[in-house]
Amino acid sequence: MKRCRSPVPGLLLALAACQTPAGELGSLADAPPLDCAVLVTGGAFLQPGATGPGTFGAPAEAAPVEDPEPAPAEPIPMADVLGVLGEARVFRRVEADAGADGERRRAVLAALTAAGASPALTSYLQEARDRGFDLLLVVEGLQDGPIESQGVNGRWPVTLVAWILLGLGVMIPDHSFESRATLRVTLRDLQTGRVLYERLLVGGPIDLSLSERGDWWGLVTSILVPPFWVGDDPDSVRAAVRAVVERRLLVSLAGDLKSESARQGLRRGSVASLSLAAGPAGPELVVEAAESLSVVRLRAAAGPDDAIAAAFASSLLGSMQRDGERFRYRAALPAAVLGQDLQVLVGTIRGGVASGTFAPGGRR
Repeated sequence: MKRCRSPVPGLLLALAACQTPAGELGSLADAPPLDCAVLVTGGAFLQPGATGPGTFGAPAEAAPVEDPEPAPAEPIPMADVLGVLGEARVFRRVEADAGADGERRRAVLAALTAAGASPALTSYLQEARDRGFDLLLVVEGLQDGPIESQGVNGRWPVTLVAWILLGLGVMIPDHSFESRATLRVTLRDLQTGRVLYERLLVGGPIDLSLSERGDWWGLVTSILVPPFWVGDDPDSVRAAVRAVVERRLLVSLAGDLKSESARQGLRRGSVASLSLAAGPAGPELVVEAAESLSVVRLRAAAGPDDAIAAAFASSLLGSMQRDGERFRYRAALPAAVLGQDLQVLVGTIRGGVASGTFAPGGRR
């Protein structure tokens, strides 16, 4: 945790401590990534809230102005989503879908959420498989929601003391707000687009100081009036809350996808789970499946040749063991593929397919 040091002793030191987004993402990056290559599609396309002014959209009570600036159709750009996933090392490989204007991503999102698979969607999923991806991460829209004021919070005594003794009361977050904006994301397989894992991320509570929630007149008023008694400026509140919510949703996305619950959810939802384990002769692939395997395919950037791939497939398929109602396979990876990224695909006897991307003998 990265902390910001304050020159103010004692009382304000605890309040000055803060965790930066870079620090949060840095700690996430230290944990091993999920062993998969992921294509990201959809987007945080703005969906208006049911009632009241929104966190990201224009306020409902805003006075009409000439040539108003429209609310962005995608308040959280795909580049920001991709940047956070990369910085936090959530997956072995991650790329965004093509189309800077978002039209292709909108079309894919509509096809995924429609009933039945269209020929266009089937072709899209096949293209992603051919490019070596294992999963599809779909950002399914940003549901806007109002900002609710919770009033003065429990820090008002600290604000009062800081205002009287140090004149720094405007820096203490003494008012609480809550954003009802939500971001829905799903991880889907690349055979049918079926949902394997889903999560609804929320804006949540936010504390703001007068310097963040007020305007210039509020700051002037705080010279004579304790800051927690000074009213809010709606535009300042929306700007401050929006910035915090955007950052929080992105960091929450990376943290949730890298959590143990996400890993377990993917294992439960997939027809087979693939992982690496240490073996006496080097890294070994471990596969657990609800059905017996019928096909194994090994892909690597620099090979291997057909004979090596065939020998590995034979070794893995021949290692089958029953573990209750599940099937377990384990085989050492060929020495020729160590130190490079590789993808392993397995097919079950009933036609299910699962895959994983690894860096055996290389980076963690």
